[in-house]
Amino acid sequence: MKKCPNCNDFALYDDNVAACPICDARLTAYTRPGAATERDQTIIMPRNDQQHQEQSGSETPQFETKQGLRYVYRGMITEINHYARFHNRLKKWVFAFFRGEPYQFGNTSHGSVVRIEEFHHDRISGRKRDLVFYGDVEGRFNYGDDVTVIAKRRGDRYIVTRMYLNETESRVRPTPQIPSALIVVFSLLLLIAVVYLLVSIAGFFASGAFLVLLQKLFSFAIVVLILFWIARALFRRD
Repeated sequence: MKKCPNCNDFALYDDNVAACPICDARLTAYTRPGAATERDQTIIMPRNDQQHQEQSGSETPQFETKQGLRYVYRGMITEINHYARFHNRLKKWVFAFFRGEPYQFGNTSHGSVVRIEEFHHDRISGRKRDLVFYGDVEGRFNYGDDVTVIAKRRGDRYIVTRMYLNETESRVRPTPQIPSALIVVFSLLLLIAVVYLLVSIAGFFASGAFLVLLQKLFSFAIVVLILFWIARALFRRD
C-alpha cells in the first residue's frame, strides 16, 4: 500500500499507482503504526548466548567409554525396576560361577534393572542402556539422577560393579556380598585340589604300593592270629 506525503486525507493507494491523483505528488510506501519491518522482526541471538550454547554442547559428557574390560557410562536414570528372588546356597553358587552374579547372604537375592539415558540436545530421546545392579539398593537412587556407572559385560547383560551419584558425590553401596570373581577363584582351587587327590589315589593303586601295603597287613594279621592261638593254648593247659 502507498500514501501521499502531501495530502492529509489518509487515502491509501495500490502499489501499482505511482503519483497522487489529487496533487500529482510521488506516493510513498505506507507502514502501519507499531508494525515492524521484516528486518526488525529477525531474531538475533546475543553473542554470549551463542557462546554459552556452543560451550554447553561441547561439554556434553560421553555416554559410553570402554576402559579395558569395563564399560563406563555417564547419563541420567530414566527407569528403575527392583526385584527379589529366593535362591538356595547351591543355586547362588552356580549363578556366581557361571553368570557372574555376586554371592548374596541370606535366602533372598536382590537385584535392580536400571536404565541409563545419555544427555542430549535438540533430540527427543538419546541412547539408552539397561544395567543390572545386584544387591539391595532400593531407595539409594531415583529417577533423573546424574550417575556414573562402571559395568562389566557378561553375555547380553551389563552388570554394575560401581555406581556414583554425581550430584551428591557419593557411591552407591549394596548390601554385603561376595564378589563373583572370588567365588570363581575359590571354586577352581577346590576343583584342582579334588582332581589332585583323585590322581594321587589312582596313582597309589596303579603303582603297586597298595598291593605291598595289603601284603604287609595280611602278614601282620597272620602273626597276630598265631600269637593269639599260642596264648590261648597256654591258658588252656593251666
